Amino acid sequence: MAVKNYVLDTNVLLHDARAFYAFADNNVIIPIYVIEEIDTFKKDQSELGRNARQVARLLDQYRSEGGLSHPQKMETGGTVRVALSKNPIKNPSYDSRSMDQRILEIALEVRDADLKTPTILVTKDVNMRVRGDALGIASVDFEPERISIDELYPGNREVLVPAGTIEEFYAQGSVVVDTSGLHANEFLTL
Repeated sequence: MAVKNYVLDTNVLLHDARAFYAFADNNVIIPIYVIEEIDTFKKDQSELGRNARQVARLLDQYRSEGGLSHPQKMETGGTVRVALSKNPIKNPSYDSRSMDQRILEIALEVRDADLKTPTILVTKDVNMRVRGDALGIASVDFEPERISIDELYPGNREVLVPAGTIEEFYAQGSVVVDTSGLHANEFLTL
């Protein structure tokens, strides 16, 4: 399968701080404007703030290997880099629409710099996907691997035991049950 360039929007990283690991052995490009927007959330005490701080810490790990202006190899086999715009800013205002426009401009620059490698804009913003599509950039929603609710660890389980075990529990206040694969602090219903 051919390598692809994935340009991430701010909302993807605020949604999942580890999102850039979800693109396997492809190239992940984070526009510098995404870093600027994430920086505005780092002091929030919400999940957005926690994710913003985690994104900064995760990206900081890659700075020592030649800097993030160059693709840095990740454990997934892909690369991550922060992209700066090579063109002057077209609209100097700092509202969210202009930041989106700047992110789109970097996606266009990435695409145009290497026409042989597919470039895909990843955003949770439906209007940003529409705008990207109108500019000729493949645009997708960020939907990491979905996990079935049945696959999640519930924290408890039911164990079938002989009636005598229940009587022993009531008489002694505790009982040893031979059950494999228990997790720490797992709750058992006998």
